[in-house]
Amino acid sequence: MSGHNGSAALDASYAHCVAVTKEQAKNFHWAFERLPPDPYRGICAMYAFARLADDYSDDESDPQRALENAQAMHRDLDRALAGDLPDGPLWPAVTETVRRCRIDPKYLHELIRGTELDAAQKRCANWEETRNYCYLVASVIGIMTIHVFGFTDESGQALKLAEETGIAFQMTNILRDIKEDAARGRIYLPLEDLARFGVAEDEVLAGKDSAKMRALVKFEYERARACYEAAPKLVPMIDAPCRPALEALVEIYRRLLEKIPEREFDVLSERIGLSTLEKIGVAGRFALKSALKR
Repeated sequence: MSGHNGSAALDASYAHCVAVTKEQAKNFHWAFERLPPDPYRGICAMYAFARLADDYSDDESDPQRALENAQAMHRDLDRALAGDLPDGPLWPAVTETVRRCRIDPKYLHELIRGTELDAAQKRCANWEETRNYCYLVASVIGIMTIHVFGFTDESGQALKLAEETGIAFQMTNILRDIKEDAARGRIYLPLEDLARFGVAEDEVLAGKDSAKMRALVKFEYERARACYEAAPKLVPMIDAPCRPALEALVEIYRRLLEKIPEREFDVLSERIGLSTLEKIGVAGRFALKSALKR
């Protein structure tokens, strides 16, 4: 990777981020790997940053310790952007990507704040709280992503469309992970919606399937489905070489969501997922579509 000042440390940092993404990004990497080299390395750097932030909340059983980890990451980010790189292989690639792609650091700090919510708050009282959580852990990633991909925004709507697409992705995650999150004592669906459909918190925590539970899932599915309407408006704004990656990401997540009605809104019996062949097929189809347009 000689294009970035020939720095061995920077090369090694990007290599680390690529390795993390290949290992951890089960739904993303099939789309990422068809990106041009610079956007590919940049998006891997942003993913590795998000992965580290997420690990602080998911892997730390002590909420106070998780909060301290997040606060330390805020400080490390500020240090790194000021040119004083903390220890660890992540920071050279992250700081270079932020500068090169002109990403406002506030989005990286907001992502860390999302992990603080994970550590401190196990319930969302209403849709506003659930949506805010989705914004912090997913929409800001969408906004960072379009900066890495490059975009033209004559209408001034790109950031909002990226935000809505992120909400769609995270609501898809929340719906398919209800059982796994409950095992950690977490319920991300709005408690006001549980009450509306007569579903008790204990039923969610126990992974109890019922007609009421399926009605609740159907309601949240429709909410998520509406958020996907932003994506087709966003895609034409993205720099052409990176559009297939965004289209593939949207299609992969949309397919995950559409498996929910196929299973009659039962998300508890078996975790919803796409096969490797399905993911490869989606990414390949959009890459071919792009090639044919050239």
